[in-house]
Order: sequence, then C-alpha cells, then structure tokens
Amino acid sequence: MFNGFDDDQYASASFYANRTFAPIVNPNRQFTECYRCFPVAMMPNGDERENANYGGKIFLPQSALEKLSQLNISYPMLFRLINAAQSCHTHAGVLEFVAEEGRAYLPQWMMQTLGLSPGELLEVKNTTLSLGSFVRIQPQSTSFLDISDPRAVLENALRTFSTLTLGDVIEINYNNKVYEIKVLDVKPHFEEHGGISIVETDLEVDFAPPVGYTEPTSTSRTPAVSPFPLPP
Repeated sequence: MFNGFDDDQYASASFYANRTFAPIVNPNRQFTECYRCFPVAMMPNGDERENANYGGKIFLPQSALEKLSQLNISYPMLFRLINAAQSCHTHAGVLEFVAEEGRAYLPQWMMQTLGLSPGELLEVKNTTLSLGSFVRIQPQSTSFLDISDPRAVLENALRTFSTLTLGDVIEINYNNKVYEIKVLDVKPHFEEHGGISIVETDLEVDFAPPVGYTEPTSTSRTPAVSPFPLPP
C-alpha cells in the first residue's frame, strides 16, 4: 500500500501521470476562421518579405496552427479564402504561422482578386483540391514577350504557389518587373471551386497570346514568323 493505493493501483496511477498524450483529433471538424486581412507589405518587417507578394501563400497566426493540429486535415495545408461581401473566393497555401492574432497577410494580387481593402474580414477554411494536370494562362501585357524563355520563368515562379484558381490574375516578378498572368482554365475542373493543387505534380502549361497581341501581317508571299512562339 502507498498513500491509500495498492501496488497495482499505484503502478497504474504512475503510468498515466508520466504519459504525454497526443491531442484528441476530431475527424468531423473543419477549420473555419475569420481574420482581418492585410497585404504582406503591411507586416512587421514586411519589406523583408517582399518576395511573398509574388506567390500563392499566406501568413496566419500561431493559433491557426494549434487549431489545425487538432483536426484530421490533409497535407499540404490548403485553404479556401472567401470574401462573403463580394461573393468571391480563391485558394492558397500557408507560408508561415507568424501573423498577429486575428490577422492574416496576403499577397497584393490576392487582395485585389478578392476585392479586399486592408482590415476587412476574410473567411479562411481548410480544403482539399485535386492535383492539377493542366493549366492555360494568359499574360496580361505584351511586355511578357520580352522574356527570352517564358516557360522556364513561369515554371520557376509557380514553385511559390500551392494552388491555382480559375479566373485569378496572379503576379510574378522577373528581373524586377511584375507581370500579371490570368488563369484561363484548369484541369481537372470542378465548378464548385475551380481550383487545383500544383504541389508535386506534373503540370502541363498552355500559353494563350498576351492581351493586346495581334498577329503580324505580311505583304510578301513569305509567311511571317510570329514574334510570340507558343510553347509546344
């Protein structure tokens, strides 16, 4: 006997007292939170995170990670971002859980896509998306033709994205110049969300001619060579 416990009871009490238990996971719950959203440039030391403006990931507070760890979520963590006031949405990954409580920081293009001003409310839900197999994009300016290898530039830029959503106009930065790129189509395509995951997938990319581009005309019999060679 020890303090009113027999040996078996004491051994059992000691076992449970010294165990560290994992948090209980509820497979039926979903992460849904509302945050005041701000552009990355307004983060503390935001000038040091400028590159985060040219990607598809957001910053959330530490409490979001704690709540997500209690749920049976899929990895990588993907989120549906909803501006209910404008009835619009997009998708994103998460870069870090370092935002102040009650705040989320987004790339500027994402703020524009969602029609959000700094400090407005944003609904964030965890989600799952199918792995993408195809995307058709359209540069929003003919200045994109100045890039010698647009496919390589785009492939490198997309490494900072976890998702692509139909209709979004994303931004990439190349040689200190910002290019806007519209997502015209994605496959597989589901009407209810229009998004795909592009994490560790073999994505076929098709380029549409840039906005404002016109085929050159030729007065000679020799066919003109298009200055915009569409990638195969």
